[in-house]
Amino acid sequence: MKDLNCASIPGFDQPFNTVEEAARALCLGLKGDQAAWDAGISALSISPPDCWSEAAQQILSNIAAVRIQKPNAIVELAPRPGTACVPELKAVQDEAGDSQPFQVCVGDVIILDGNVTGLPAGTVRSVNVGSTTALVSQRQSFTDTNFPFEFYFLAPPLDEVQSTTAEVSIADSDWQVQGSASFEYAADQGTCPQAPGAAP
Repeated sequence: MKDLNCASIPGFDQPFNTVEEAARALCLGLKGDQAAWDAGISALSISPPDCWSEAAQQILSNIAAVRIQKPNAIVELAPRPGTACVPELKAVQDEAGDSQPFQVCVGDVIILDGNVTGLPAGTVRSVNVGSTTALVSQRQSFTDTNFPFEFYFLAPPLDEVQSTTAEVSIADSDWQVQGSASFEYAADQGTCPQAPGAAP
């Protein structure tokens, strides 16, 4: 919506159930289509289901207040500092997008789950895995179309003294990411493939 490229925003039939469903109508309204604005503005009274929607609703409500006072005002959208949601690591997933329990072999892909998913590309660079640090990469998500990209890392080798339970937390990121997660290494790594998995 920032660049008012309304054609790129998915359209939904009325009545709108979320701010996201009303986004195209509101975008067209910002470009001068009063009927679209009137239709979209109704979504601002809906209770937002998540922190992303709550932030969008707040911004659009502010725009609506300005337009009521000054109907001909030109509204220019600009980036806000910070993030709409507090970045948080809530869990980890395996390659198929399944959360625990799953058995991990050294070199397996482990995907970070939670609000950390919505952070920009390249802003999460490494994780602590027990006493080891693993580099984080990003790729297109195969399982979650709401967030087209996902952060992942390859399960590092087990330390000789390390438990098979590995605690994961963010080590290096542009944002302070709360929370942690854990996963279980396969107790018998001899049943795992000989060569660690390659990065996608």
